[in-house]
Amino acid sequence: MTVLDLAWKMIRAHRGGLMGAFVALVGASTLITACGIILQSGLSAGVAPQRYAGAAVVVGGPTNVAVTRGGKTKHKPLTERAALPTALVDRVAHVQGVRTAIGDVSFPAEVIDRKGKPVNAGDGSLGHGWASAALTPLTPAIGRPPASAGEVVLDAVLARRAHVTAGDRVQIMAGGAPATYQVSGVTARHGADRHPALFFSDAEAERFAGRPGTVDAIGVLTAPHTDTGDLAARIGRALRGTRANVTTGAARSRVEFPDVRRARSDLQEMAGALTGTIILVTVLVVAGTLALTFHRRRREIALLRAIAATPRQISKMIAAEMLVVSLVAAALGWLPGVVVAFALKSALGAVGLIPADYAFSAGPLPALVALGVCVGVAELAAWAASRRAVRVRPVEALGEAALERRSTGGARVAAGLGLLLIGGAASLLPLFFGSVFAVAGAGSGGLIMIIAVVLLGPPVVKAMTRLLAVPLRRSFGTPGYLAAAGARASSRRLAAAISPMILIVGFALIQLGLPTTMAAAAHRDATRGVLADRTLARAGGVPPDALEAARNTPGVLAATPIVHSTIYAAITMLGDPEVFEYQAQGIDPRGLDRTLDLGVLSGNIGDLAGGTVAISRAAAGTLGARVGSTVRLYLGDGTPVTPRVIAVYRRGAGFGDITLPHSDLLPHTTRRIDETILVRARPGTALGELERRYPGLTVHDRDGIAAAQRSQQTGAILTSALPLLMIFGYIAVAVANALVLSVTERTREFALLRLVGATHRQIMRMMRAEAVLVAVIAVATGTAVPLLPLATISYGLTGNPMPYLPPLLYVAITGGASLLGTLSILVPARIALRSHPKESL
Repeated sequence: MTVLDLAWKMIRAHRGGLMGAFVALVGASTLITACGIILQSGLSAGVAPQRYAGAAVVVGGPTNVAVTRGGKTKHKPLTERAALPTALVDRVAHVQGVRTAIGDVSFPAEVIDRKGKPVNAGDGSLGHGWASAALTPLTPAIGRPPASAGEVVLDAVLARRAHVTAGDRVQIMAGGAPATYQVSGVTARHGADRHPALFFSDAEAERFAGRPGTVDAIGVLTAPHTDTGDLAARIGRALRGTRANVTTGAARSRVEFPDVRRARSDLQEMAGALTGTIILVTVLVVAGTLALTFHRRRREIALLRAIAATPRQISKMIAAEMLVVSLVAAALGWLPGVVVAFALKSALGAVGLIPADYAFSAGPLPALVALGVCVGVAELAAWAASRRAVRVRPVEALGEAALERRSTGGARVAAGLGLLLIGGAASLLPLFFGSVFAVAGAGSGGLIMIIAVVLLGPPVVKAMTRLLAVPLRRSFGTPGYLAAAGARASSRRLAAAISPMILIVGFALIQLGLPTTMAAAAHRDATRGVLADRTLARAGGVPPDALEAARNTPGVLAATPIVHSTIYAAITMLGDPEVFEYQAQGIDPRGLDRTLDLGVLSGNIGDLAGGTVAISRAAAGTLGARVGSTVRLYLGDGTPVTPRVIAVYRRGAGFGDITLPHSDLLPHTTRRIDETILVRARPGTALGELERRYPGLTVHDRDGIAAAQRSQQTGAILTSALPLLMIFGYIAVAVANALVLSVTERTREFALLRLVGATHRQIMRMMRAEAVLVAVIAVATGTAVPLLPLATISYGLTGNPMPYLPPLLYVAITGGASLLGTLSILVPARIALRSHPKESL
């Protein structure tokens, strides 16, 4: 009989025992396949070009900020659209093979319906010059192109929703209060564009865009019989030395949609972060499950050793078993992985982390990677779980199998203690260093400490059981005494079952505690830092002239415009460049002391002017900045600046880590429009006239400000939690899997207890006591381990050592884990007790 034949026989004979490992590997394959699809989708185009679909080549500004230090370059995707000089249009037009080169500008423009409400369509409508309509290409299905400043051509979607057609007059809001335009035409296109278009005369579009001498992109229409790839290469050579980015095919959408660039980067980073976590969790879960599986088979392995089977033969048999199991399990996890990936895509789109129309792609590569990882993890875990059993001498084999080994291996204890010390030291870093590296180190330290506790499971279970033995005996009587005694005698088995519960509680508290702590800090900062009693906000942005209108309203004491963006800062670490993203706000310091308090620690925020910057304490620690020094920053469109630091403040969680003058930041954003205006006014001041003058504008009081802040917090928490849900789900399955295996192994124990007179009720009471013991150990340990890193991270980010986790969320985590553990113990125990004791022996 060959080793493979023996492996097949063992698989058939131990279907129940191997089912736990099989389920764990199916889950691992599902997760890895889903993660691979996320990564593959992040590398794809995501969204097809729409307005530029008719242009063979599209030239845009840079899509990444590139920082080079020591010969190495680090890239980060830009969140804002970078403009190009108009002069480049002529340069592109003179390239051989170019029939026409058209410069395109975009700006917010909305149709106001007859009820005075904005017509919302897609992600928000945009205005353009009529010349750029040829890039789609579009032609008026009804009417004619705009011939003067008072005319406009509407996208078919907008015209239909506004109930207007060619020849009608319509109110349009572009750059200020609504103005009346004549609809000269309606386009023929009825597609579901993300940004339905309004086309003005080219001169009017340039006026609204407010960026003379620049264009957002250059679309190229080719001459007949021109190869697109060759043309793009020639255009690239013609634009060498400029910031231009030449794109063709699906890559054209990166120029058209800045949010797609951001989504691609977010998906790539998410996949990278999840992959490492998934593999780590998979190794721990599969190793624990196989430890229980081979614990059940120790008698069988002992018999094989006693009849002269060599360690090599048993190892090859086990390897063959796990190869078959892992191959089948990996294949069965592919389809669920696709389902999980696309479900996650829908959820991410719903919370706004990626565009709702971002397309995921599922190819064969994620499935092949999942197959390789599952086989590798299974073989490694099987070797680790069975290595002692196959090495024991034949004479000792049956003795080893009869009783559980009492002591934990010295190497395992040493590794656990070493990791515990390393994790604890890493968790303390934010107490000594005020940088993002210290915070990241503390987060990693928390995960290392959880892994250490998993390795130290048997002694931890023994120690906790000793502490809980007396309360357990008092609460449950003799069954409680038996549960505690059994836990001490089988600490290795129980530790393998409890470890996934500790993992899910500790992992969830760390991963969810960070965003909830930051959200609480942001709410606290906003509550204490916003001095304004009103906020003007609008879905598409606040029109520029609304600021002066607010300031000129009787009773208004101060009005502060705020625009947000993402900016970048770079430092050199170990000779390599590191680029950090920071949320930035642009504010006007005029009347700032009446509307906003950033909690200045040093310097004077009133000195904020062109060429200066105020930064948070956390950013100052990372960048090594202080008042009077200069920092190298890259704005959202990639423009490098070197402002002087005039203040350091503490409320970075609520208002962003970087504060720039409004006039320095606004021109470098895509929409070039304020998001909110903070208003301080005398009691009784009426701002309703502003709502009537600017359709869609809403005036919020302080309660409205708090509600908006809470909504933003919820979105931030969901954005952080959604990608982790599939890991939590996998660990939950592992918890149930491990506990079921642990209980079903004890059928002989239950039979012996019943034969010596124990009743069904007494055994179930013992198992209920054990379920309480398991839940208390898992929750207590899983809660205690993350406390140190969460406290130091909270201190490093907010200056407050008290982390925050909503009580209901904590109850959901610990209660869910406890309920899952209890059911996974009691249900199989009840099923096991249905058979006659003699049958179980």
